[in-house]
Parts: sequence; structure tokens; C-alpha cells
Amino acid sequence: MKGSPPTLPRTLARLIAGLGIALDAALFVFKAPGAFTLTTHLFALWLMLPWIVVLVIAWRGDPPGLLPGTLLAAGFEVIAFHSTFIAPKGSTAALIYAVKPVWQIGLLLAAIVIGLLLRYTRRRQ
Repeated sequence: MKGSPPTLPRTLARLIAGLGIALDAALFVFKAPGAFTLTTHLFALWLMLPWIVVLVIAWRGDPPGLLPGTLLAAGFEVIAFHSTFIAPKGSTAALIYAVKPVWQIGLLLAAIVIGLLLRYTRRRQ
């Protein structure tokens, strides 16, 4: 098996990612924009991409910042869901949900980079 032994932050990141995939899949089944075609399946995969990235990173290793980045991505998921489905403001409210994977991956990678920089500066001291 690849990767290092499981740690609590790594396990929690995996759990959050699994819940994110499950919630995105359930939402997509209940709010699907029409019949299921290849396009709708690819869009569902696009919406789940941040969680797949978290699972791949957690499988490969345990970088610092993985859990905080996963929590930031989950928080952005809640904000995007709220502004798209619960309290939409304007006709372009659904666009936030279409581009949310980009923002989530950005938040995740930023948290990991910050964690790596903090680890590096602590080692240098």
C-alpha cells in the first residue's frame, strides 16, 4: 500500500471528502438538469473534482494543511449551495456552483502551500 500510515487529520480529510462526494452525488440526482447524458455525468464529475483531489492527496501522503484546506473547501461548498439553491440573488447565481471546484481546489492548494511554508520555516529555526 502506498502512502504513510493514517493520521487523524488525514482520516478526517478523507471522511470530509467522502461526505462531499456523497452530498454532491445526492444533490445532482435530485436537482439534475434534465435527463442523464454523458454531459451531465461529466458535470457531476466536475462538481466532485475537489473531493477526488483531496482523496488522491490523502492517499499519496499527509501534507500539512490538508485538513484545514479540506475544511475551507467544505465551507465554500456550503456557501455555494446556499447562494445557489437557498437564497439565490440574481439570474447568475447558479454560476457560483458551476465554478466552485476551481475555488475549492485553489483554497485546498493554498492551505497546503501555507502549511508547507510554515513547516519549512519552523525547521529552519
